[in-house]
Amino acid sequence: MGTQPSDNKQLVADMYAGLNQNVLGLMRRYWFEDMVWEGPAGVGTMRGVDEFELVYRKPFIEAFPDKNAHDIVRIAEGDWVAATGYQTTTFAKDWLGIRATGKQIKMRYMDFWRIEERNGERKLAENLVLIDILGVLEQAGYDVNKVLKFIGSKPPEFFDNVE
Repeated sequence: MGTQPSDNKQLVADMYAGLNQNVLGLMRRYWFEDMVWEGPAGVGTMRGVDEFELVYRKPFIEAFPDKNAHDIVRIAEGDWVAATGYQTTTFAKDWLGIRATGKQIKMRYMDFWRIEERNGERKLAENLVLIDILGVLEQAGYDVNKVLKFIGSKPPEFFDNVE
């Protein structure tokens, strides 16, 4: 009998336990070295555990040091596990150019993980991630409708020299 969806859900649950410790270096237990993490627009794609840890997780942990992810639902089918939920955290340091508030926020997310088995080892190989960045902006005090109207009123070239 092969790997069951419940086994894959448990792998994700175990990874979450490590992720919620908010320290670097624990992800190798759960991810293959050549993993791919496809984040939302503005964040990008990370290839490999090192890039994932240093380029994405390090600044994320610095911005949200007490983050705790909690799934509302987690489902599995075949080699895939999907979940949606909230990360509750203090917005302690600027992230993606959004000014930190020092206040608690709830960040919605949706994840789709693909699990592989290689040489008798079962780990995460791929993660497709959606993060509600507009919700973060709103909780940081931005009027999201005004922000979108402003952005939409400008041609893409307008932002060429914006840092």
